Amino acid sequence: MSKAGVYSILGLTAWLMSVSCMRDKVQAELDTESEAVFAGSLDSASVVMDSIVDIEPVVSTVNSDKPEDLMEFMKNSGKWEQYDAGILPDMIHKSTSYVKKLLNNRHSGFIAVDKSRMKVILFDKFGVEKKSYGMACAKNFGTKHEKGDSRTPEGLFSVEGIYDSTDWLFTDDDGVTSKKKGQFGPRFIRLRIPGTSQIGIHGTCAPWSIGARASHGCIRVKNENILELVELVEIGMPVIVVPGKRDLEQNYTDGVEIPWIPTVKGTREPKFRKVKKADIQHKDTVCVGDSIISAPDSLSVVPFVSDSISEADSHPLECVYF
Repeated sequence: MSKAGVYSILGLTAWLMSVSCMRDKVQAELDTESEAVFAGSLDSASVVMDSIVDIEPVVSTVNSDKPEDLMEFMKNSGKWEQYDAGILPDMIHKSTSYVKKLLNNRHSGFIAVDKSRMKVILFDKFGVEKKSYGMACAKNFGTKHEKGDSRTPEGLFSVEGIYDSTDWLFTDDDGVTSKKKGQFGPRFIRLRIPGTSQIGIHGTCAPWSIGARASHGCIRVKNENILELVELVEIGMPVIVVPGKRDLEQNYTDGVEIPWIPTVKGTREPKFRKVKKADIQHKDTVCVGDSIISAPDSLSVVPFVSDSISEADSHPLECVYF
């Protein structure tokens, strides 16, 4: 073979080797890009999965009524410091059913109406007090049994609705409607109570009555307080009405047991006289009739039935006590 032929073969071989190297380099670059795209896809998928987990968190619930199980639930929740700062650990010794429902509560908190302290108290979900308002409740002691008994129901209830009560009027048992507005204040928080739709937390035109046993069943607070409270409560939020000392005495006499719970951490249950009905020879009772709250036709609210008052209880300014 001539020298020219040898040089030609060597040149062709070198060219082929160069093409092969270029092909390998391009393939390597393509593989690198594919890996990067795939890794980016995984990162995006991870972000999406994280978002789904954040949207649908796992919610723990407690199903036991045993005190030790309720306490263990709080201690293992990762929120023990918050629970320990509140009243729920103390409540376990008084009503496990209350504590179980409050631990499973999906609202931001709960309300306690304390007849001993004469306070409406807003707690966060851990049982730590956030707001407190002076209140007036029913003039008679013990839990409510029937219409006209002038008692405030006791127990665990919930918020059923919030209404603008600015223009609500009072109608007595004879069908006479008062022309004075504002007797229920600007707002009415209706409570879901078995057997009645008449009871709620509302404002008043009698702010001087706050702190007294003055109403015929409802819980009243000052108008500025009810306006603040309605911004903090939620439909379905638990409401516990707690009996005071004389309420406990009356409930015992009536053969009814309503749990007492502490609304201040470390508070002890009040001691009370235990007298049964059989031990009472004579007891005068006064039955007060019921009245109707009338709302103007323009308002899309359901009027409530409320306990009436006697003429002797009326204030000179014609403000009716509820």
